[in-house]
Amino acid sequence: MIDDTDMTAIDLAALCAPLDAAAPCGDNLEYDPLFLALDDAARGKPEVQYGSTITPATPPDWQAMRSLALQLMERSRDLRLAVALTRAQLGLGGMPGLAAGLALLTALLEQYWQEVHPQLDPDDDNDPMLRVNVLAALCQQDELLRELREAPLVRVRGLGSFSLRDIELAASDAAPLPGQQKVSMAVIDAAFAEAEQAALAATFDSLQAAAASTRAIEQCLTAKVGAARALDLAPLSTLLRRAGAALQPHLRDAGADPQRPDDDAPSTPGAPAAGQGGAAPRADQITSRADVARTLEKLCAYYAAHEPSSPVPLLLRRACKLVDMGFADLMRELAPEGLAQLAQVSGIGHGNEE
Repeated sequence: MIDDTDMTAIDLAALCAPLDAAAPCGDNLEYDPLFLALDDAARGKPEVQYGSTITPATPPDWQAMRSLALQLMERSRDLRLAVALTRAQLGLGGMPGLAAGLALLTALLEQYWQEVHPQLDPDDDNDPMLRVNVLAALCQQDELLRELREAPLVRVRGLGSFSLRDIELAASDAAPLPGQQKVSMAVIDAAFAEAEQAALAATFDSLQAAAASTRAIEQCLTAKVGAARALDLAPLSTLLRRAGAALQPHLRDAGADPQRPDDDAPSTPGAPAAGQGGAAPRADQITSRADVARTLEKLCAYYAAHEPSSPVPLLLRRACKLVDMGFADLMRELAPEGLAQLAQVSGIGHGNEE
């Protein structure tokens, strides 16, 4: 029996194993009650308006879709089930789930081209149109592509989760659609800065794996049916590439020391120089003015996301401005009326400033 307890992974080997020596892909179950229930779970419910009352749309039931698809795949190897499972995996597990689903589709096509459901049409020169139409769902704008745009690229407790749609909306001058919220890029950048690098790297690797499977599906179809009848998955490939491009700048170089302080930061007296031993500072330890500025920016991002009416960010922004100032500049900013007395006793402002 296929394990249905882990909502982020699937057993690719089990789902691709032949079901029977004579019929490795089992039966066509498209009229099975569970198959019909899967279709219902995948539809969700559209927005409904009765007079002035609006009932918002509800997404597909991802857990039901996943469970039903896995149950059916114990008896059938079917591209329709694999596509439904891929959408459910994306909805439940984000980019790793999408990558796993696309890997399953690739394996079914490559291993069982002659046997996988829906079958080729023997009465029409093995016409692959049914299969091509099933796989075209991977480029359905209002289904998988929208779900991919809305899938989290970063998730941080206290700041929230942010998707490609959030990032592209924040970077544009466009107004959000009804029901959408436009988040500032400062909040999104703060989330990326706070996120675990391992989690970001795993998401990026999943996007790369999903893109590789997408190319493999296209190549398999082209090899089997010819370029004229194959499927162009460019909309999916393009979206995966955009998501990767949005995430990649926030990945630290694996060969670099993520704890290395800024080169222009003042050194701490008595601290060992780089490469001379000593314990590396913790990730949350403040060791330079640049760290102070970044921390203040994160605090501003928190207030922008959760307490936008608070006056605290006004003071924090003022503090950010002061971080890199020298003493005389601080006096000009904070107490300009005292500059004359300061100049008289210290000589500052008379060609001897700092």
